[in-house]
Amino acid sequence: MRVIRKGCGKPVVGVVGCLHGDEIIGKKVIDWLDKVSLAKGSLILILANEEAIALGKRYVDADLNRCFPGKSDGNNEEKIAAKMLQELKDCDVVLDIHSTSAVTENFVVVTRHPELVGKVPLEKVVWMGDFGKNSALIDFVNGVSIEFDERTGFQKVVDTIGVCLCNLGLLDGAAILEKQEHFVVYDVMKKDSSPVLKNFEKTVIKNETFYPILFGEKAYTGILCLKARRKIKKFIFP
Repeated sequence: MRVIRKGCGKPVVGVVGCLHGDEIIGKKVIDWLDKVSLAKGSLILILANEEAIALGKRYVDADLNRCFPGKSDGNNEEKIAAKMLQELKDCDVVLDIHSTSAVTENFVVVTRHPELVGKVPLEKVVWMGDFGKNSALIDFVNGVSIEFDERTGFQKVVDTIGVCLCNLGLLDGAAILEKQEHFVVYDVMKKDSSPVLKNFEKTVIKNETFYPILFGEKAYTGILCLKARRKIKKFIFP
């Protein structure tokens, strides 16, 4: 795990890349942010799973984003998770950068801090709530994950992260508001059938209405997609 600290004072924002070693956009974002001049505040940049990056794999021993809060005497990813939470403990906000093989609109993932999603200039918001095992990074920090379709151009990615940092006060610039749609994940669809789905598009199968999330994600074994309900909620900047 590589840690880079920039700036001083508040707010303190953490940016994490490559929790999954094969999602290389996270490394590119960290490298870009290392060269950015801050208007105020501090950045803690973390390149998370360097071992998995070197191997070109998602992880070495276990999915790092399912290993929090980690163990100091655990496997590779459990050790990284424990160290990472120590590095991020003073952050006011954490941005966790991901990419997906699914063909999808870029979106924000939130578990416990929905007030933060308005800081991210993306239209789609996926609320995980109590769904899952409470073992992801954003279950343990004041933060959100940002999921980019891996085909997204790098300039679009850094523009998105740059606006986040403007909205959080680290870079100069006006706040940008987006009209956001919110989706609440409630179940998964298993790979025991093979319908062709479109992410974030209203779908009806066997009288069940839902919105597919992450259909086409190659890293999911046994899961065709997440199933979500649509819920409209407007967030206003404080």
